Formats: sequence, structure tokens, C-alpha cells
Amino acid sequence: MNPKLLLYFAVVLSGGLNCPAAIIYPKAPDGGQQVIREAFKGLSRSVSRYLGGFQIEDLTIAHPFQDYSVGLTNLVSGQLLPPARAGTWRYLLMHGTNAVGAAELRADPTNGTALKFAGLDTTDFSRETLEAIRRAESLPQIQKQDYELRRLDCPSILFVAVWLHRNSDDILIPLPTTGNRWNAYQPYSERQLIELLQPEAEKRLKAGAI
Repeated sequence: MNPKLLLYFAVVLSGGLNCPAAIIYPKAPDGGQQVIREAFKGLSRSVSRYLGGFQIEDLTIAHPFQDYSVGLTNLVSGQLLPPARAGTWRYLLMHGTNAVGAAELRADPTNGTALKFAGLDTTDFSRETLEAIRRAESLPQIQKQDYELRRLDCPSILFVAVWLHRNSDDILIPLPTTGNRWNAYQPYSERQLIELLQPEAEKRLKAGAI
């Protein structure tokens, strides 16, 4: 499969469209979709109420992207992306063109090439992530260069963003809820967000958050 995947409606589901420049998915360990399907066999059927009433058989498991997190001390020192640490792999669960949840997988500590089920996210973050991706497709930078899809968060200040990564350039699109501290779905540069996040991190660190 060509790794260039235009993330828009059916392409989110199939990953089958080539384009000169695009948002691309990183290469994840093999077997993730099967791990998710096996995990759902062990979950109560009632979990469907958290997924719009759908069972896993009704849903399409989209291509994954990776979560990254950054700590308060990094932000206080004016660092955002370089110290971000990779975490779970996130698979949006799609019904048609709508995201109804996300499955999270993590590397198996006993086998670095395998994945283990880590949890099910049924919050609005999945829908909001998809909305941010769709909006990102219209950015002029995306029309010219490839960007890798990632997710960035700093839980201590309730910050979550879609992170479009490129070695010489990064675009960050915060998701709701923002508390009116920054604008949801607005593209920011790393420097712009450091200026917004650093004061928040300083306040939280002084209050004893970690």
C-alpha cells in the first residue's frame, strides 16, 4: 500500500488514494486490527452503547497514528515537540464517514514487534480528531508537502492537538475543549503554541501538578 493517504471521507477508511502531497500515516507494527477485533470478543456486548450503538462488526478500523505526550517541565523550559514521547497507537473506529470511538494499542513489552490492547476511547476526541484532519486537508502546506499524522497531549493543562509533523516544519491543530486559552481547529506553529502553553504550564507546576 502506498503510504501517502489523503485523509478525507472514504480515504480515511480505505487508504487507497495516491496524491502528490498528503497527510501520511506512520508505519505501525503489523496485526493491530486483528488485536482490536480479538479484544472486542472479550468485551461485554454492552460496550456498543458507547460506540453509537454499533458492534465492532459494524465498524471500519482506520489506519493508526501514534500518540505523543509532553511534560510540564519541558513546557516551562520552552520545549514542546523535541521532548515529546511516543506512546500508544490510536485507531479511529469509523461508521461510514463518522468516528464513533478509538482503540488504543501499545507495544507488548515482551515482544517489541507486537501490539497489545490498551483501551477504548469513547470520548469526543475521536470525532474532534477527524474534524481537525478534514480541516487540515485544505491547508496550503498540505497541498505542497507530506506531513505525518500524530496526536500530541499534555494532560496537566488539558491540551490535546493533532500534530502534523515534517522535519523542517510542524503544524499543530488544538482540539476542544480549550477553555478560551487557544482556538480549537486553528493551525499553529510550534513557537506560537509554546508562547500560549508555557504560562499555563508554569501555573500548573507551581500548583503542584506533574
